[in-house]
Amino acid sequence: MKYLIAHRGLDNHKYKENSIKAVLNTIDKEYISGIEIDLRFTKDKKIVMYHNLLYNLKSINNLNYKELKNIDLFENLLKEIKTNKIILLDIKCENDNYKVFMKSLLKLLRKYPLNYYICSFNYNLIKSLMNKTKYPLGIFITDIINKNKNYNNLSFLALSKNSYDDIKFKLKFVWTINDKKDINKYEYIITNKAYLLK
Repeated sequence: MKYLIAHRGLDNHKYKENSIKAVLNTIDKEYISGIEIDLRFTKDKKIVMYHNLLYNLKSINNLNYKELKNIDLFENLLKEIKTNKIILLDIKCENDNYKVFMKSLLKLLRKYPLNYYICSFNYNLIKSLMNKTKYPLGIFITDIINKNKNYNNLSFLALSKNSYDDIKFKLKFVWTINDKKDINKYEYIITNKAYLLK
């Protein structure tokens, strides 16, 4: 069986990535197994759906939410979404100031119980969550990032397709697959174009 996970909530690019509209447009489609979204923390402790570190050349974590235009709050999505499909959360935090972020996130997830998977490039962030949450935890791995970390206590890995075959693990998501010729190589697929792979 193939599991298609919509990268940044996108399927057909009709809506902006990491937006409530994109996720709600995608999540109920029969061929979609789940969504992946990026989360960041603002200066005033709001969790927003946004991929890039910078917004108008300033770091998101140094900006208050009211300074961000057309960026959705994660909680506003959770108020709208009803699903048992996979919600893969990519936690974007490039430094070690993640404790308050994670405390706020876990509180929010408990308030809106869904099928969450928590993942990050920040290995120490994920490690800090062990024994603190029931949600599956994983890390992103590329040829140069997190390749040699100890991941035996993790629930899953999210791998770039270039590093996928090198690592043996029970549950592996692979990103970003957008071509039908690649689909039979993988089981859990993170894609921007699920409609082409269904």
